Amino acid sequence: MSANPDANPDAAKSPRLESLAGCTPPGWLSDPDRVAAVASAEPPAFSAAEYARRLTNVRSAMLNNGLDGLVVSRPSAVEYICGYFSAETIPQPVLITQDELVLFVPDFEVGRAVASSLAPEVRFFRYATAHTAYAAVAEFVAHKIKAGRVGADSRTPVEIVDVLRDADSVVVPGSDLVDAVRIVMSEDEIRCVEIAGESTERGVQAGLAAAAEPGATDATVAAAISAGLVEQATSRSAWQVVVATGNRAGIPHSTWRGLPLAEGATFIEFAGTHNRYHAPIMRTFCRGKASPLVQTLSELSRTAVEGVLSTAKAGMPCDEVARTVTKQLGPLPEGVVFHELFGYPVGLAHPPHWMDSVPFNITIDNPEPLREGMVFHMPGSFRSIGKAGVGLSQTFVIEKNGTRVLTKGDAEMVYL
Repeated sequence: MSANPDANPDAAKSPRLESLAGCTPPGWLSDPDRVAAVASAEPPAFSAAEYARRLTNVRSAMLNNGLDGLVVSRPSAVEYICGYFSAETIPQPVLITQDELVLFVPDFEVGRAVASSLAPEVRFFRYATAHTAYAAVAEFVAHKIKAGRVGADSRTPVEIVDVLRDADSVVVPGSDLVDAVRIVMSEDEIRCVEIAGESTERGVQAGLAAAAEPGATDATVAAAISAGLVEQATSRSAWQVVVATGNRAGIPHSTWRGLPLAEGATFIEFAGTHNRYHAPIMRTFCRGKASPLVQTLSELSRTAVEGVLSTAKAGMPCDEVARTVTKQLGPLPEGVVFHELFGYPVGLAHPPHWMDSVPFNITIDNPEPLREGMVFHMPGSFRSIGKAGVGLSQTFVIEKNGTRVLTKGDAEMVYL
């Protein structure tokens, strides 16, 4: 049940809501007016054609991999397939076959399923005993598949995998087929990342304004960025705002702790979102005169970002991009570290991080070609551990003849 029940041809106008493991149906389901109000609370994020395309591509991948069924538990992959999302973090899988699409949720989440899911069938179990309900989910799957080959993605609870094996199903673990399919985005998805980039830029500008205030701290900057990210957004970021000032900017993944902004470089990293599609960036601002070390780190960051954006294109192997930009960077100064990651996929993501799909990184170890419609974050961060750090980046999409940046503003050091 959704605001647009035709958003997926597999979705009925009145999807079946069925108990699992003897769970008592929520009382409000007996009130048609209340159900209708919940169903109309949120419109689908995408059109009927978009959801149909996704399911068709996943089912095709299942056939190619000899799977009779697929259990998907990664929250972002579940949303990708059927639109369902919730702030609840316990596994809420979907079963995909060539003929069926079934969502499994706790009874406390039936409202979220009615409001957001386009799956034609929803099976609910007791929230209070969710940890024991996965055996019932697996028994349902085993009954549907009848000792066939079942894929289970890397987020699927081990309880489901164990019961399926006991039921003589052939379980293929690590079957992250949905993530492999969604790494190439549609135009509508790319547009979501572009809109997310607008929120990202609001965060940048809010952070810079806060940094210029007397008595600014890393926490006041983080607070301003956070407000800028959400004030016009439809969703929140899967990962926190990072603000690391002074020598703490030289310690990867350090963030704010209420310290006054230091003279020199302050590193910030975060992502604006739209419908949980992310557009991450790294930026660095400098108070006072930049030291020679900070200037060197800044130049390395600019070279890395510009090198990737000017080199990558559809059909080019990832390792070729990585080797080209590595050559442009040259030998790093003594004590300076770079993770040698020239891009990682971003887009639809749920906590704990916006890196929320199968690995397909632009590195010297990945010979696979880039494909049109892939979206990456290029994290150009260079650090002298414990001394200083500079990060500059962009989120971009791979196109036929090059790249197109989806975030706003220049990837350059900002001097306050």
